[in-house]
Amino acid sequence: MTPRWVGVLLFVILVLHAVISKMPFGLLPEMLYACHVATAVLAVGVLLERPALVLFGFSFHLGAGVWGYLFDLCETGTTTWTSVLVHITPLVVGALEVRRSGLPRWAPWASFVFLAAMVVLAYYATPPTLNVNLAHRPFPPVARLTPALWATWVTNLVFGFFLIHTTDFAVRRWLGRPWQTEATKA
Repeated sequence: MTPRWVGVLLFVILVLHAVISKMPFGLLPEMLYACHVATAVLAVGVLLERPALVLFGFSFHLGAGVWGYLFDLCETGTTTWTSVLVHITPLVVGALEVRRSGLPRWAPWASFVFLAAMVVLAYYATPPTLNVNLAHRPFPPVARLTPALWATWVTNLVFGFFLIHTTDFAVRRWLGRPWQTEATKA
């Protein structure tokens, strides 16, 4: 199992990101981006020695979080060092756990349900101006294709489903392991 200090490190990275990159600019609600919450879940999994939480966090980051980060990076052309850490560190920690125990079949499904839940949470809990998790309006490059909010949500969830499951398939092929191991059935 991953040493517990790694879970503490993940929380330190999240706090640094909030304090350095969000609070000074009035962007603290952006900590409800799904990838930030998934990092926290992964950190809890490490601290409590719960591989299922670590595997979920990894699955979400790989299938949705990193893709969203990269799309945003392409759109804005900017990032922060804390944001890089928030998106890369969970992948490293999760990949080590996946190599050890495999990736459970439920992981992409849990990631997709989490994505949908985080969109709804962001809609009600964050200011529309921040558009956390694209909950209030479409991603700017495709705004003219999905002008209605419901169409934006449907399009984003379909695209998210595709990315999560395609990435999950690719990881399984890369691992060259059975779809489910004894350690990941729970």
